[in-house]
Amino acid sequence: MKILALGTYLTGIWLLLGAFCLAPMEALALQTTQYARVVAQAERIAYLAAKKSDLAAKVATAAVAATPTSTAIRLVAGPLGWAALGVSAGLVIAQIYYSPSDLQTIKQAATPAGSWTITLPTTGPFVVPGPAYNSQQATVSQTIVFPCLGDGNIYDWMVGPYPDLSQSFYQGPPVGAVRVGSNGYYACHFAGQAGTVEANPGTPTEAGIQQYVASLPASDPQSVESHSTGVGVGQTPQSADTVESQPVSPTEMPTQVKQKPVPAGDSVVADNVPPPSGTQQQTTGQQQTTTTTTTTENPDGSTTTQEDTETTVSCLGGAHDSRTFGTVLVEHQAIWNSSGLLAAVNLLKTLTWPSTLPVINLPSSFFGSQAVDFNHWAWFFTALRTLVIAGASLMAYRIIFVGGR
Repeated sequence: MKILALGTYLTGIWLLLGAFCLAPMEALALQTTQYARVVAQAERIAYLAAKKSDLAAKVATAAVAATPTSTAIRLVAGPLGWAALGVSAGLVIAQIYYSPSDLQTIKQAATPAGSWTITLPTTGPFVVPGPAYNSQQATVSQTIVFPCLGDGNIYDWMVGPYPDLSQSFYQGPPVGAVRVGSNGYYACHFAGQAGTVEANPGTPTEAGIQQYVASLPASDPQSVESHSTGVGVGQTPQSADTVESQPVSPTEMPTQVKQKPVPAGDSVVADNVPPPSGTQQQTTGQQQTTTTTTTTENPDGSTTTQEDTETTVSCLGGAHDSRTFGTVLVEHQAIWNSSGLLAAVNLLKTLTWPSTLPVINLPSSFFGSQAVDFNHWAWFFTALRTLVIAGASLMAYRIIFVGGR
C-alpha cells in the first residue's frame, strides 16, 4: 500500500511538472473570444412569414401528388451580396422539410367536404350542395333524424334544410314527404320509391392546399415555420426525395456578428470573423522598470552600493471599471443595509446576554410550591447563545462574500 501511495503521489507530481513546466503555453493560455456571422432565428422566422404564400405553394405542389414523397425547400445564399460578407454563394442557410406523412396529413386536412348526386324522375340528376333548387344550403343524410323521424313513415334518406319550399326539388310523383324543421324544410324520401342518392368524395386541389397551409398560424405543427430549421456552416441539411433551392439575399435575411457560442436556432453563415466595430478586446499590459543606483563612500574608504527598483504596470487597451474599492464598498453597504436578512442580523447588536438566569416560583395548591432555577441549565443557554452567534456570522459571511443567494 505504501508503494502504491508513493507511486500515485509521484505520478501526480510529474503530471503537474509536464503541465506547468514542459507545456506552459497549453497549461496557462487564455481562451480568446471568437465571433461568427449569423442569421438569427428571428430573422429566419420573419422571412418565412413574408414568403409564406410562395412557400405554401411549393408545399401544396408536393402534397397534391397521389403518393406524396419527402420534400425539402432549401433557402440558400444567392449570387449577389453575400461575398462582401464573407459568405459562400449557395450556402444552405435554412431548410423547410416535410415527410410523406406530414404531406398526407396536410392533404387530408385540406380536402373539401364531399357532395351528393340526387336523381329523381321529374328533375334528373343534380348535386347537393350545389346551385340547383337552392340546395347550396342543404346537405344529405342517410341517417333519419328530426323532422323526418317519428311520423310513421319509413325513409331511406333526407335532404335539407331549404329556407323556401318553393325552391325545393320536390315536385311530380309523390316519392317522399316534406317536413318542417327548426331552420327550414326537409325532404324525406320514401324507402323503395323512385329516386337515388350517391355520395361524391371531396377532391383536394393544389389551390385549396396552398390556401390551407398559408392560413396556418406559426404555432401549428404543420405550419411552414414549425417545419423550418437553421443550417449554416458545418451543418448538413436533412436529405429528401425532392429538393428545391430558393435563393435569398442579405436584405431578405439580414445577418449580424455574435460572440460564440451562438444561440440555438441561429444559422452560422461565416465562422471566425472579426468582432463588431467598437468591441473592446482583451489586450496585453506593459511593464516599465526603473532602477536607481546609489553609491556611498564609507569612512574606512570602502563604498556601499544600493539599488532601488521601481516598476510601473499599465494596460494598453480595453475598457475597465472606473469604480474604486471604496465606492464599491459603499454601494454594497447600502444594499446590505436594505436587506431584511441583514436587518435581522443587526438586531444582535442590541441583545443583552444576562449573567444570572432567573428563578421562577410555581405555586400550586395540589403539588405545593415549586421553584425552577434556570441556573442549573446555564450550560444549555450558553450553547444556544453560541449557536445564534455562529449562525449570524455565517449569514453575514454569505451576504458579504456570496451575495446572500
